[in-house]
Amino acid sequence: MADDLTHGGNELLMNTDVEKIHVADGRVVKIETAGAGGNEFVYGTDFISSMPVRELIQKIEPGPPGEVLRAAEGLNYRDFLTISLVINKPDVFPDNWIYIHEPGVKLGRIQNFKNWSGDMVPDPGKTCLGLEYFCFEGDGLWSMSDPELIELAKRELESINLVDTSLVEDGAVVRMPKAYPVYDTGYREALGIIRGYLKGISNLQLVGRNGMHKYNNQDHSMLTAMLAARNILGADYDLWMVNADQEYHEEEAVSGGEPYQLRELAGTQPSVPEPVSPARAAVLDQAIIRAFARLDKFAFAVSMGTVSGLAVLLATLFLILKGGQVVGPTLGLLGQYFAGYSVTPGGALIGFGYAFLWGFIIGW
Repeated sequence: MADDLTHGGNELLMNTDVEKIHVADGRVVKIETAGAGGNEFVYGTDFISSMPVRELIQKIEPGPPGEVLRAAEGLNYRDFLTISLVINKPDVFPDNWIYIHEPGVKLGRIQNFKNWSGDMVPDPGKTCLGLEYFCFEGDGLWSMSDPELIELAKRELESINLVDTSLVEDGAVVRMPKAYPVYDTGYREALGIIRGYLKGISNLQLVGRNGMHKYNNQDHSMLTAMLAARNILGADYDLWMVNADQEYHEEEAVSGGEPYQLRELAGTQPSVPEPVSPARAAVLDQAIIRAFARLDKFAFAVSMGTVSGLAVLLATLFLILKGGQVVGPTLGLLGQYFAGYSVTPGGALIGFGYAFLWGFIIGW
């Protein structure tokens, strides 16, 4: 891809940081960069940003309003690192990835690169696993040295009985800051403020997961970039609607105004829980109270009695089937409260009757 770009006369600036984004009259006029050769200015007619939204806002000159800056500060991120291990074994497990729920390890997920594509592991006799750890930049995990992390990954891989450490031939660590935009209680409002401000910058488009603070899959992120390029050529796609709700996709599909990629990707995004506001929670509480207030008193008493009776009946039958010397003394104590009860099939029915009666009375 880099060769295609440079052969077309384009310039790629590697190892170069964006220092400032200069805006005037509602347009980005130039980007100030810092690289090995010092600071330089990059001019253009259209600009596409995939940098984290928080950093984008902080780099705009002149600075955005205080409300927008505070909103940007309110956006949070989750970082993670991948420890890739080369395993001297042709096959470890058949899945592309597996999530780890073992509480005794810090490991969160394992990628099996070979199962994504054989080209990712040229040697057919080996496997490469990517052990993923979710963390925050600067915390204990993030600050460990690469050799320490590789040893940690090897130990944990063995502790979950997946791979013996003796089969691990090599390892490497890749740290990925801001890998996940955090969907906390305040992100929607903050992002809404930021989007409102950015609408005033006509030649700036945001794409990708970090660039839009949107938990897109990789295919959705790539699609936003593709549509941004089409917008530069004259189209008018709303990039924020990529991976939006299903109603939008269906409406646009009927009108013929949506590119086929959006229809193909509709509904493939992981669901994100909707936040419940205090006001909405109060409404739900009242609804529950009203629902219980309307329960039929007799029906509730019958339900309580039935559950209580079945508990005694099943417990008695279980102990009869189980047998043993302690069966009689254990449950037989109920005979002191339930006249005629014993640990026998007949006694189970008597116990059911007594328990039903008391449950009914309590429920009433």
